[in-house]
Amino acid sequence: MNHIHEINTQCQRLPEDLQKEVLDFIFFLESRYTLKRSGQTGPVLTDAELEQACGILKAPHGISLEQMEDAIKKRGGDL
Repeated sequence: MNHIHEINTQCQRLPEDLQKEVLDFIFFLESRYTLKRSGQTGPVLTDAELEQACGILKAPHGISLEQMEDAIKKRGGDL
């Protein structure tokens, strides 16, 4: 079983709010590691590529990065 399949299988077992946290963590990892190493300023994966890799993970609505940062800070997180 490859990693994507295992991630998909495990995420399907989670409630929707925790699936959203997994997606947020994927975005965090992508921005922290991939973008810093490559020096890119834009997204590494397209929405279609991300949906293909983690198609079960869909947010009920879109938010801006600023709104996401505010929500993280309100929960005591640090970016």
